[in-house]
Amino acid sequence: MRIDGLLVVDKPAGMTSLDVVREIKAAFLIKKAGHIGTLDPFATGVLPVALNEGTKLIPFLQDDPKDYEAVMKIGEETRTDDLTGEIVKRGPWEDLSPEIIRTVFKTFSGKIRQIPPMFSAVKVKGKPLYRMARKGIEIERQEREVQVYDLQVRDIDLPMIHFRVSCSKGTYIRALARDIGKRIGCGAHLVSLRRTRSGSFTLEQAIPMERVKGLPGDEALHASLIPWREVLHGFPEVIGDERLIRKVRYGKEMIVGDLDPQTLPPFEEGQWLKMSSPEEGLVAILQSALRGGEIGKTDPDRVALRPIRVFQK
Repeated sequence: MRIDGLLVVDKPAGMTSLDVVREIKAAFLIKKAGHIGTLDPFATGVLPVALNEGTKLIPFLQDDPKDYEAVMKIGEETRTDDLTGEIVKRGPWEDLSPEIIRTVFKTFSGKIRQIPPMFSAVKVKGKPLYRMARKGIEIERQEREVQVYDLQVRDIDLPMIHFRVSCSKGTYIRALARDIGKRIGCGAHLVSLRRTRSGSFTLEQAIPMERVKGLPGDEALHASLIPWREVLHGFPEVIGDERLIRKVRYGKEMIVGDLDPQTLPPFEEGQWLKMSSPEEGLVAILQSALRGGEIGKTDPDRVALRPIRVFQK
């Protein structure tokens, strides 16, 4: 049995995201696999892992927002911006009030700019920053704009601050804690990080890594996968008949004349859609060349939908 799809793992501390992928591949003889969104080794929580045909989904899921629960310690800056690095600077925090802390947190909502940590996978001239950092080399990094959708202080027990954050792809929570500490004036670093959501995938769906490794075989792993249709639940769905599915499997575009406007969901030009069949499940990911409302009102030979990814039966 070939295992295709997506598994949501609750990553433990002490493993890299790549370690998780490697162990799953080795345990179940998976040919291709990849993770969606990287978690630092000390971090835990939701790590979606795509298996075999599921790896074709990664480009369509990796930009989804992420949610985290985190703890930062004020008064100390570290070389890595988290608890794994040596302390490089200390600052007084004893006179800080909860009101000041909450006020500073509010300034980090919305679009913000971050400098990626040196200990990160960001590449400069083709080389990951962390490789240079391990050699004691620090280079200038460009700021990046990221989006913090929601940032809430949950508890203040100085020097610890517990908070929740919902943010865009590419947001470093270590950098967020570092920058909040600088703005407070005493420095800070991250001591705990748990991802609670990645796109539509939550902790409630996640299986602890130890349980994944203990699954008795392929059938048990297959039963633990997220159903194909749920993986892309936010995509408009086109139900294909045998003729359309055959056309898509040959990589051919669908023209307006192929489609019945009455059976199509609403969609915009350039939007991704999923094509499914009652027998095969997910067949392909399509991209629209027209707005859905234009189907049936334009040249029947005009291209309407293009296959972007086609999945094996």
